[in-house]
Amino acid sequence: MDHKNLSYYKAFYNTPTLWTGELDGLSQFVFPEIYFENLDMGSIPSKLRLGHKIEHIFLKLIQHSRQYKVIAHNIPIRKEKVSLGEIDFLLQDVDSHQFSHIELTYKFYVISEEATNIEHQLTGPNQRDSFKAKKERIINHQIPLLKTPEATSVLQRFNIKPSELLHQVCFKSQLFVPFMDNNMDLSPFNSNCISGRWIPFHTFKSLEFFKYRYYLPSKQEWLLDPQQGVNWLGHKDVLDLITVGLENKNAPLLWMKSSDYTVEKLFVVWW
Repeated sequence: MDHKNLSYYKAFYNTPTLWTGELDGLSQFVFPEIYFENLDMGSIPSKLRLGHKIEHIFLKLIQHSRQYKVIAHNIPIRKEKVSLGEIDFLLQDVDSHQFSHIELTYKFYVISEEATNIEHQLTGPNQRDSFKAKKERIINHQIPLLKTPEATSVLQRFNIKPSELLHQVCFKSQLFVPFMDNNMDLSPFNSNCISGRWIPFHTFKSLEFFKYRYYLPSKQEWLLDPQQGVNWLGHKDVLDLITVGLENKNAPLLWMKSSDYTVEKLFVVWW
């Protein structure tokens, strides 16, 4: 499927942040308003992995905005040639001259009902990552990294004092609720992040799902809203495409179309 690059920029921009304001000391970056009319962002390098594509999109959108100046991005911090980590973005507000350190995160989380605490329920579809682990890494590693002598030395190159730096996160997410439970209380998280549903593979193989049509988007296309104009497949054909991946514990994201042409996102998980 061929999408204009602008579709990816809009999809990223329109993805809500996982929470608003502050959560456990992590303040959300408020994205400047972007006007997409007649906007030409240039081509996105085709071979970028999804995470790097999102970094590229964030960079280009901020560069296009009138509110911020990009001081630096993806800055390695090393101690005697050993990597301590990386600073995602250093920005400066054009009007206030305030310097900000932005940690960029874009996650796809399924909401598991196994835990009672909502923070523990947000996990990656392959259960290899979680919101709880990501939050703790930002708090315990990424932000303290900026206060190390090695990072201080790097910041001095940009005439930035660590004490002058505002730490923020741009934490966007697509959330997927259990297939049969659409009424979950997500507080303190943003319910507008709900992008679809998820089901176990053994459920997906049942007769109920034979009546739908499916599209298997590339991982790059996970960012996008579902489209109608794609090559839709029947249940048997899509099963043939996803079974091996599921056996290797890789959960696919599908677009599922019903008879009334409603299209939604659906993660099929192996666990």
